[in-house]
Amino acid sequence: MRFQIDDKVLDTVTGIVSSVDSEHSIRAKTLQVLNYLIEHKSDIVSKQTVINAVWDDVVVQDQVLTQSIKEIRDLLGANVIKTYSRKGYQWVAPLLPESIQSEPIQSINSQAKIKTRPVIDKSKVWIVASIAVFLLLMIVFVFLFIRSEPPLKVAFLPVKNDVQDSVHNWVPLRGQEQLTLGLSQSSQLAVIDSDHVLFAIERLNAELRRAYQSGALYPIQEKLEADLIVATRLTGFPEDFQLHYQLQTPFGVEQGIEFASSVDDAFNQLVSKIAIRFDEYQPSGNDKSISQFSNEAFARGVAKYLEQDFVAAKPLLQTALSTEPDLLAAKRYLAASYANSGQITEAIALLKDSINLAQTQGEQGRELLRAYLMIGYLQINWPQQTDRENELLSAEQYVEQAKQLAEQQNDELFIAYSHEELGKIKRLQGEFGASARHLTAALQYHKQFQGDYGQTAALIELAKVSNAQQNNALAEQYLQQAFEIATHSQAPANQIWVLLARADIARSQLLQSKAEQFAKKAQVIANHSDNPMLIARVDAWFNNATVYTVN
Repeated sequence: MRFQIDDKVLDTVTGIVSSVDSEHSIRAKTLQVLNYLIEHKSDIVSKQTVINAVWDDVVVQDQVLTQSIKEIRDLLGANVIKTYSRKGYQWVAPLLPESIQSEPIQSINSQAKIKTRPVIDKSKVWIVASIAVFLLLMIVFVFLFIRSEPPLKVAFLPVKNDVQDSVHNWVPLRGQEQLTLGLSQSSQLAVIDSDHVLFAIERLNAELRRAYQSGALYPIQEKLEADLIVATRLTGFPEDFQLHYQLQTPFGVEQGIEFASSVDDAFNQLVSKIAIRFDEYQPSGNDKSISQFSNEAFARGVAKYLEQDFVAAKPLLQTALSTEPDLLAAKRYLAASYANSGQITEAIALLKDSINLAQTQGEQGRELLRAYLMIGYLQINWPQQTDRENELLSAEQYVEQAKQLAEQQNDELFIAYSHEELGKIKRLQGEFGASARHLTAALQYHKQFQGDYGQTAALIELAKVSNAQQNNALAEQYLQQAFEIATHSQAPANQIWVLLARADIARSQLLQSKAEQFAKKAQVIANHSDNPMLIARVDAWFNNATVYTVN
């Protein structure tokens, strides 16, 4: 059957697509895909359903269907098939038989000749003409002033996933699709579908692929002819995520970070920012204004921090604060950079300043919680005072304040964190019963969260409490449970923490050879993960330095 689609004629039997000046033939399998979508145009059909119908005799990957969808769109238009995130495809273009679109003019004229010429009412003609002119002027006005240029073309790259567990393996491609669909639904921007982006990445030549793999975005921007490329990277832990983004815009590169308690929230926040910033934006080619979309110095400082380059991170974070003194997240990262460089006094002073600033602003969110908790954490793990008893009491006061605020805000993650730190304090004070109660409470909170590897920290501390009470069997039980959880979740950081805890306990029992065996296992995992923070943590153990870092 032949259909008219815009200015093209499609023959669904021969697979020929013709227009005034060209004619193209559709591949056999692609024609089968096309006919299947047309036959089921009232439904959203999944990728697997189409593959099963067209490639029923062979086993193929999704990419073969992606290629056919692209070929159809290239021939008939990008909007003939709609992609639904995690659901599939649907044919959405109107299908009109060719005869309706192209009825012979001669036949119409011949019919007109046999009719009696009607009497024309000139007043009606004038009214119709006036309305036509008015409508034409309105169309011209809308075209020239409302949208004088086409909307920006935006493409999201697959999300780089730095959350080291098996729970978030879905993030790279499903995250890309979620961002793509979210922006297309919340803006008038021309968002390129994920299949086209993935296909463009695969079609890069060797030189451009090397540039892309080294972090450059221009190869994809050129291949897709996109105005805006969005690259993202997810870090953090369940209930406490960071989405780092980099934008290749028409006038340069911008970076930033979104903080959120869930991956979905992080994606939604970024979509909202891009929609607000670029929906009404038209590239002029001479826009030299300073971007307020992201804090470049802050984003670059955090990137250096994650690379363990604290020396380079400090001036960038200080620059961010000189531009935006109230940016509490920048203060936190700067304090962490000081702490990880051994400047504990400076770190605590900066965190106290954050507490004062947050209280002055009436800020009661997570940044205030983090400041209280980090001061306690530093005083627990990096002793600075000769009076250790008073230092632990001070740490307890800060952590207790964090717990109270978290309870007021019903922030269960930080309630769990606070119980963990209070459990450490009570263990160091020799109050093992109180320590176990806090750690058991932390464990119960962590069991409610997605990803059970959050339980490992509390289990490690319970093992240390049992070891201090010389209950080796119970300590071993806790450590075994912690390692099984970390291994099942494929969380290398937690595996390393368990192995180093085993090494610490063995060293406290003067079993140096056994301690080094555990530490070497941790070293293998750290090197395999290629994570600078994990590698530094294990190296610190071998150098008899503290393995703790502000993460």
